[in-house]
Amino acid sequence: MATCTPIIIDMKPFILPILLALVCSGPALAAQKQDLTAIQRMARNWLDQSLANSPGIASYQLGALDSGLRLDACRDMQVSLPPGYRLIGKTMLRIQCIDGASWSISQPVQVSINVTYIAAARPLAANHEITDGDINPQQGDLANLPGSVILDPAQALGRTLNSSVAAGNPLRQEMLRSPVVIQQHQKVRVLFRADGIEVMNEGTALANAQEGQPVRVKISNGQTIQGIARANGTVEVGN
Repeated sequence: MATCTPIIIDMKPFILPILLALVCSGPALAAQKQDLTAIQRMARNWLDQSLANSPGIASYQLGALDSGLRLDACRDMQVSLPPGYRLIGKTMLRIQCIDGASWSISQPVQVSINVTYIAAARPLAANHEITDGDINPQQGDLANLPGSVILDPAQALGRTLNSSVAAGNPLRQEMLRSPVVIQQHQKVRVLFRADGIEVMNEGTALANAQEGQPVRVKISNGQTIQGIARANGTVEVGN
């Protein structure tokens, strides 16, 4: 009958290396996970730069990231605005790791831009030409205003309303049209431009035109040409 002789191994020489390996590997494993505060710091830097040239006073509030989120460590990140999102109101940022790991997350953010906008100082009728007494500057968050709201009074003064506006309502670009600067049958100056050379002629406008609109003109030799109406009653032809 075979007998087994127990082999006794002294584990003391192995214990210290094993303990050292466990102690040293702890920080290394921890370093492989992404610090979530660094992600939000990256988002803040991007927002600060992107909102620096806002038309008003910009502020924002980042939403909290899930504290249970576990991401591989990233050496470089890229922040962008996803398609379909605007940098105003309740919106979203896309933060993507582009070096060191492969992940992307959505960062919610609330953006406010306090602006001075132009509102109607009193009820205004359609076809009314805007004057200084018709407008009243107001303060508001651009996130709560129409996208085409007028911020500069110069964009409203002298223009004509397409429809009536109630007192206090913001004026919008599509509500206004430029004044007619050329009348049908009006004698106009025609400025031809080509290759740096300018030639002036005279003609007769064949239709009404607002500033910047195309208009047909019959010039002195009987030829009909088309140019762009300007506020000084000139029609520009060519580049």
